[in-house]
Amino acid sequence: MKRRALSVVVCCVLLLRVSAVAQSAAAADPVSGDWGTDGAARLALKFDGKTTVSGTAIWSGDGQERRTPIRTGTFNVKTGALKLEGEGVRPDGVTATYVIEGTVDGEKMSGTFSFGDRKGTFAFTRLASARR
Repeated sequence: MKRRALSVVVCCVLLLRVSAVAQSAAAADPVSGDWGTDGAARLALKFDGKTTVSGTAIWSGDGQERRTPIRTGTFNVKTGALKLEGEGVRPDGVTATYVIEGTVDGEKMSGTFSFGDRKGTFAFTRLASARR
């Protein structure tokens, strides 16, 4: 009986330890996952744990979704600064270079973007179902 109780306690401790490690790994990767809003743009990002960010920028317009690979992406863990660059087709059909610069603060990302001659600001949240 004592062995069984001890086995149950050991299993519980191991499960708690695995859960803590998984949560720590998620917290250690502040960038990877899908970011967006209910709007027409989102980002699917993967952070290498050092400085490089890769992934896809996704724009929707006219009932179509346009995906373009991020050509260059960087993230500074100390400052939260993020910069993404690439080239893609805008919703109006024009091919242009884009630059996205911002900061990541927990589950929020905000900053500025330029897509050819179009410029603006954005505020995204990490989409919970896509946390990697």
